[in-house]
Amino acid sequence: METLTDDTIVDEQTIAERLIRAAIRAYRLHPFTEVDAAVVADIAGVPLDAVARAFPTWDALLLVTYDAWTDLRGSTRRQKPATTIDYVRMTLAEDVADPGLVRVLAGVINIAGADTTFAELFRKRYAEYVGALTAGFQRDFDAGSEDAVVSAEHAATQLLALYQGLQIQLLVRPGLDALAEYDHAVRALRAGWRHRHVPEWDLDGVPTSPVLPAG
Repeated sequence: METLTDDTIVDEQTIAERLIRAAIRAYRLHPFTEVDAAVVADIAGVPLDAVARAFPTWDALLLVTYDAWTDLRGSTRRQKPATTIDYVRMTLAEDVADPGLVRVLAGVINIAGADTTFAELFRKRYAEYVGALTAGFQRDFDAGSEDAVVSAEHAATQLLALYQGLQIQLLVRPGLDALAEYDHAVRALRAGWRHRHVPEWDLDGVPTSPVLPAG
């Protein structure tokens, strides 16, 4: 029987998958700036030129590694998070256990902020995450599991700032109890979200002060 499978394509796919797994291992073992094609090829057990054949640019390998690694995160969770805040807390706990991924997440921020071919793709991943958090908060608000007067997008932006700030501190402050800090900060966030801001009167742009009774 004639086969319609191209063995070359199959081999290339197999090597690409091996390289992605090797890249994840490399970033777990080494600092972000020390991982290159030679390190990945050595861990994967393939010739150096196999990396360039499978991924013509380094950013291409980094992007698919980023996607594969973030997909793995949460795959072994035994319970479903009750709220978006619980979801992010679980993610932070996984980051504590896998600092190599945090180094990658921090590293790609520089790429996302640059004017390069892959910058827009990394920014798209970031926007998708913000969108997922916003949708999660909207569900929480609609279900009454979160009491807030702010918008879902506002809550998502603030929670993401907290989460990413703790990620960075995980890298530079060994011994930090990131989960305890997260719980403490979340309590403050929730209290702020329940408070409706009342603007002060401003006459002609001059801040007013309370008038004290004479006497």
